[in-house]
Amino acid sequence: MSENRYTIIDLGSNSFHMLTVLKTNNGFSVFSKRKRKVRLASGLDPQQNLTAETMENGWACLQEFRDELNQIQPCKILITATAALRIAKNKQLFLNQAETILQHPIKLISGIEEAKTIYRGVAFTDNISQQLLVIDIGGASTELIIGKGNTVLLAESLNMGCVTWLNRYFANNKLDNNNFSTAIKMAKAVINPIIQIYTEHGWDLTMGASGTIQAVQEINNKQQINKELTLDLLNKIKQMCISCKDIHSLDIDGLKTSRIPVFASGLAILIALFESLNIKSLRLSKGALREGLISILFADK
Repeated sequence: MSENRYTIIDLGSNSFHMLTVLKTNNGFSVFSKRKRKVRLASGLDPQQNLTAETMENGWACLQEFRDELNQIQPCKILITATAALRIAKNKQLFLNQAETILQHPIKLISGIEEAKTIYRGVAFTDNISQQLLVIDIGGASTELIIGKGNTVLLAESLNMGCVTWLNRYFANNKLDNNNFSTAIKMAKAVINPIIQIYTEHGWDLTMGASGTIQAVQEINNKQQINKELTLDLLNKIKQMCISCKDIHSLDIDGLKTSRIPVFASGLAILIALFESLNIKSLRLSKGALREGLISILFADK
């Protein structure tokens, strides 16, 4: 067992992640990381049960993680599960086998706990003094947090994500004005109840901590469209999507192949957030859920 290796495993609704870091005097350095697109949220049937195939895919991924853990031998491990497993009615069946494979307990965290941990990850990695609005668009939930320094002032977890929105509003794989308009409208309906309280709290800077936002940043970096991530940029990228006509043909300079299936649905949610909360611009954060979990491991004596 290595006294300086810390591992977190995140059973997300879109991807499973395993991150191992080495603790340093001023934070941490990455020792190894693994990611696999399991897409649990896509594997929920109409009765909200995970299909047998989805569970088998998840377990196969976790067996790979277990094999790597045997090599790494970290001194501490923290494993969490999020939105898709909060939703799944047969979650315990999946979690019991997952714990047997990993030989370690799995903590199913609530939406609010997830939101607070995401903010903790941003505070841990980004030294920002201003009051922040942090956005994280996951596979089956979207977290919105207002905080300052290390203090969370307001946290919400909304029941929408890039995988669930793909299944509901882009199920025909068409990238057209109708699908985008419906996806944005329905996202706004989810956001609407929290607009007033978020606006009353206010914030000085908006930061994003999700794959969708990273993908937008990568497209902008490659194409040099705008100086900042703004609503204008998002609408320009939306038009690029529409010009491709369907998800299977989605080809935008700077967009990674692995992100293609859930990009349009995540983009629709992000546009709805910008419009509903009157966000002027957004900055990509260095940290999110996994970095928050690492900070918890470091603090746990």
